[in-house]
Amino acid sequence: MLKPVRFFRRWKPLHILFCCAALGFMVRLFLAAEVPLIPDEAYYWLWSRHMQAGYLDHPFMVALWIRLGTLLWGDTPFGVRFCGLVGFVCANIWLFLAARRFFPSRDRVGVRAILLLNVTLMASVGLVPATPDVPLFVFLCLMLWALSGALQSHGAAACGWWVLCGIGLGLAADSKYTALLPGLGLLGFVLFGGRGAWRMAGPWLGGGAAALMVLPTLVWNERHGWAGLLKQGGRASYWHPERAGQFLGELLAGQLALLTPWVAVLCFMGLWRARHGQHVLLWLSAPALLLFLVNVTGERVQPNWVWVLYPALILAGAAYAGRLRGACMTGGICTVLVYAQCLTGWLPLPPHMDPIARLGAGWSDLAAAVAEEAEKAGISCLATDDYALASILAFQKPQGLAVLGKDSRWGYVAGLPHETVRTVLYLKDGRYGPVPAGGWAVWRKDRKRPVRVYLLEKRHDLSGWIVQRP
Repeated sequence: MLKPVRFFRRWKPLHILFCCAALGFMVRLFLAAEVPLIPDEAYYWLWSRHMQAGYLDHPFMVALWIRLGTLLWGDTPFGVRFCGLVGFVCANIWLFLAARRFFPSRDRVGVRAILLLNVTLMASVGLVPATPDVPLFVFLCLMLWALSGALQSHGAAACGWWVLCGIGLGLAADSKYTALLPGLGLLGFVLFGGRGAWRMAGPWLGGGAAALMVLPTLVWNERHGWAGLLKQGGRASYWHPERAGQFLGELLAGQLALLTPWVAVLCFMGLWRARHGQHVLLWLSAPALLLFLVNVTGERVQPNWVWVLYPALILAGAAYAGRLRGACMTGGICTVLVYAQCLTGWLPLPPHMDPIARLGAGWSDLAAAVAEEAEKAGISCLATDDYALASILAFQKPQGLAVLGKDSRWGYVAGLPHETVRTVLYLKDGRYGPVPAGGWAVWRKDRKRPVRVYLLEKRHDLSGWIVQRP
């Protein structure tokens, strides 16, 4: 009876971590295959059918990853998410190695970093969908690992690490424009961090490598009037100080939810304590922290925007925070509950409070219902103003229907043909109802439970619509 106990006692933390990581990866694979796409993923999938060096909302990396995944696994949810799943494994490895190199005197700091990361809802749930945040996070972890090597090396070896750091940062910027914020922090560290790094060749070689990596994104922006950079950068010009308190409260609540409260406290506590140790983490975080605090005076900061801070926060929390047992237990329980809700819908939440059902449930049945209504009306074209709704319906390939969308975004996607049509079935999101008296509508459902209603209307002589063909 004692042999199994002795066997497990001989296990080292790395063995336990490896087994937990393998189990977590299998769960993520299952979740990626079973949970339907959400509209934003379908939008990026549509990008991947028309590859180019940039798009209005984000750079090209997420489209490239989706294209590679669907080449291997087809136009399925698993194919769309596949490269992100592999990338997340790499991110764990790079974060583990970065933690050990940044903090060689800290006991089991690499294990602590991986535990902290994987019990957050950001990592366990938020990084499963194929969005630009996934390659952003992966390449920022690569950048941190390379930076840890650059700061611990000398001579030619340090130059090589700096070049790899620049490559990681450039690829992160090809994923999402917010990667420019840690890049700005890294530049500040090189110039003013107190190590005289600006006198060395390595940081400037790394800067050149970053510029080379981000060149396709810059060229696309230059050819399109800097549309992408202006769209994202223009948010800083909004000014609604009377709502700053509300926006700040929403920002803090969102981060407490995504990190889970206990992990969030540990990470921000660790970042504060990093000023007496690896203050490079503070340099990397400061521009984003400052921008988001300024941004709440003008508009709502979406929770996922802050994910650009998470790699540095996780390292700081792993190195300088206290005991992790309680944080890991509460984060793990939250993750299990969310996974169960994704797969079974065990908690009967109302539709407006259930983001899982609101974003992912019932799309294939909705597409079939709309196609049936269009066939009854003798119409072969479906139209909508909502780019996300148009994208998810195009992914579902409603039989006999061409999906049309009208949005300024489509003008930046090459290869989407313009087509003038005489009669379309117009689809509009009616949210949670009710359906107007005598209205024509279909419901999207989650296990026979109504989630959202879509109003139908026959329209004539629409010009300038851009056709998206499945």
